[in-house]
Parts: sequence; C-alpha cells; structure tokens
Amino acid sequence: MDQPLKPPGPEVTKPTNTGPVTTSKGSSRFSSSGASSGGAGGYNPNVIGAKDTVGDIYYKTYTEEERGDAPHQAPWSLKQKDTFIEFSPAREWFLNSFTPAEVHRQRAKPHEMLYRTYILGEANARAANHQIVREWRTMVRERADWEAYRERMLKRIAEFEKSKTAFGEERAKFEADKKAEEWGREGLQKKLHNVEEQLAKEKAEFKRICAQDNDRAYALRQKIVDLEAKVADLTSKVEEAQGERAAKQQMEVS
Repeated sequence: MDQPLKPPGPEVTKPTNTGPVTTSKGSSRFSSSGASSGGAGGYNPNVIGAKDTVGDIYYKTYTEEERGDAPHQAPWSLKQKDTFIEFSPAREWFLNSFTPAEVHRQRAKPHEMLYRTYILGEANARAANHQIVREWRTMVRERADWEAYRERMLKRIAEFEKSKTAFGEERAKFEADKKAEEWGREGLQKKLHNVEEQLAKEKAEFKRICAQDNDRAYALRQKIVDLEAKVADLTSKVEEAQGERAAKQQMEVS
C-alpha cells in the first residue's frame, strides 16, 4: 500500500527585495514574457515572470545567504496516483528534484561545459545502467540456480529425515531385541550356575560315597585277610591233628 507523501512546505511567495531578482514590473528591459520564455530582449533566469509557477519562483528566489541551510522542499504538484508513464509527472519530478544551488551551479556553466558534462554523464550513466542490468540478469540466473539447488536440498533433507526415522525405528527394535537377548542370556547363565552348583553338590556327595565305599571295602578286605589267616591256621591244625591221628592209628595196627 502506498504511503502518503510528505506534504510540501509552504508555498514560496514572490519576494519583495531579493537582490538580483527583479520582477516584470518596472523599468527593466526584460518583460515578463521575455523573462520567462526568452523574448526579444534576451533571457534573464532571475527575473520572475507573471506566468511563473510556484516552482519557478522557488528556484529564482534562491540565495545561499537566505536559504542555504534550509531543507530542500521541492514545490511538487505530483499526486500519489501519478506514474511516470505520462510526460507531465515525469517532467514535474525532473524539474523540481534538484536543489536550487545545483540548478544555479549548472546554470553558471558555459554551453560547451554543459554539453561535455551531459555527454560524459549520459555515457557513464548508460554504461553503469547496462552493467547493473547485466549483473541483475546474472543475479536472476544465479537465483534460479539457487532455487533449483534449494529444491534438491529440501528433497534430500526430506529423504534424510525419512531415513533417520526408519533408522530410529530399526535401532529401537535392535535395542529391544538386544535387551531380550541379554535377558535370555542372563536366564541361561543363571540356569547354568544352578546346574554347576547342583553338579558340584552331586560331585561332593559322590566323593563322600566313594570314600565311604573305600573305607568299607578296606575293612572287608582286612576281615577277609584275617579270616583267610584264621582258615589257614585252622587248616594247618586240622592237618596236624589228622596226621597225629593217622600216626596213632598206624601204631595201634602194628
């Protein structure tokens, strides 16, 4: 939405005593028509004509002593709806955009200097404008390339986010499986520990039983050895008794 323009300053009235500025009245050899449009008597830019506009008066009444430090408030008649497709608004803008001091400075130049300034300024302005347009075209192309690159990056970012989400799901599943495996391994380790304890107990019991069996076997062996010794002793005694008996019977027979 267009912002309202700053209202122009108060209109400049025709001065009464402005030094070199004169009016069309009096004995001046420049009439009002000659002062404003260059009549037969010549052209004096400081003479205010009867048909001069407020803008003409604004520039013709300028002196550095009186208005040198005042802000430049061009007496435009431009309206906010004006555009530069029409000649009149464009001319109005050109006529009143420059400060009075700049207008007087340019007016003081000789025609040849103005011509040279115009040629140099126009050539440099056109060259600069052409370079600006070239850089602008390059910028537009680079902008298009950047937009395409941005679209590719956004697509890659979307794919990355999708892959990241899938990776997160896979990782969560892996962590769950890992925890379940750890729990299963802990259960198996606990079972193995219980089996090892049971085996150790059974092994100790087996050793105790074996020791008891060894003690019993040793005691039985000792008893067997003792009995064998007694049997041998009794056998020898029986044989001796039988020998004595046989000898006794033999003696009785003879």
